[in-house]
Amino acid sequence: MKSFWNIDIDRKRVFGLDFLRAFAIFCVVQGHAERILFDTPLDRFTDMPVPHGVDIFFVITGFLIGKSFITHLERHDNHISASKTLTFYIRTALRILPNYLFILIINYILVQFHVIEGDTQAFPLWRFATFTQNLFTPFWGFYWESYSLPVQWWFYICFPLLLTLFSLFAKPRKYLPWLCLVFIAASIAFRLSVSDQVHDRFGWDIWIRKTVASRTDNIYIGVLAAWMMCYYPKQWERHAVASFIIGVALFSATRIIPHTLGTFYYDVMYLTISALAIALWLPILSKWKSYKTRWGGFISRISVLSYSMFLTNLLLLQVLEHSFPRFASRYAVAYPIYWLLVFVAAYILYVCVEKPFVRLREKIAGS
Repeated sequence: MKSFWNIDIDRKRVFGLDFLRAFAIFCVVQGHAERILFDTPLDRFTDMPVPHGVDIFFVITGFLIGKSFITHLERHDNHISASKTLTFYIRTALRILPNYLFILIINYILVQFHVIEGDTQAFPLWRFATFTQNLFTPFWGFYWESYSLPVQWWFYICFPLLLTLFSLFAKPRKYLPWLCLVFIAASIAFRLSVSDQVHDRFGWDIWIRKTVASRTDNIYIGVLAAWMMCYYPKQWERHAVASFIIGVALFSATRIIPHTLGTFYYDVMYLTISALAIALWLPILSKWKSYKTRWGGFISRISVLSYSMFLTNLLLLQVLEHSFPRFASRYAVAYPIYWLLVFVAAYILYVCVEKPFVRLREKIAGS
């Protein structure tokens, strides 16, 4: 189905998850747009009680990929063929790499021409190109927005291989929860092990929030939700409302409990609890299959643009702040124009870079 901006919408998409993606990218962009409003009369709007959008994207990733592979295993006698895995890798590469590498090059060029600030010497480009910039240690100073892509990339690489291995011995109904718990525990243990590196907000951000080893638990919480949906569908539907209410309450608690550096809660457990709260929203949102209004169509198209919006929004803000500081300081004008620029840049990236590869991806799926 097509509509404004010539953005394709697959009728098989679940609108509730589109809504969650659109909400996630709003949280991401707003989190950066807040910088325009700091120390202005609109500063109070920078404290909206919303999740980190990246947390939502991680949980959705685990949920959708987990559901896809569980369904495949159940339909194919607990077997993942080499062709299935290879096709998944090719489709994933076509989905992630074009936008990611294009914006990597744009960032590098803009730094070299001093359009934005950045340090291209501390962390070589090959690490960004291979998604190794933040596996166990942090990076900073260049292509900041890339931190979440390695978390997802290494999950995409490792998850099918782990399923192939464990499926030789048991069915996913038995081993998958334990596999998820291992990764959740590993992330918690990693955060505990590096908590002594956290001396300020910047240290918390780069060590706790922006390393792969610290964030893998968020994705496997999504996988655990997929396992629940696939093997306990009646309970999944029956308790959807209660799950949502508990999830909202748990998320509210994460906003009320002080984010105090140096505490076990904030340094070690906060990110896991936040992801768990988001996962509890999934039963009710996964039941929301379609929309019947123009606003529903708009939300689904924002969901389609979310990846492009994610990769362009911080870059645009850096350009405004570094090259047009006087304009950026005029918050009443700069704030809405920034949002407009994010939509326009994301659309251009989607049409010129992402969409051609999405079409190729769909051809591979249909072959």
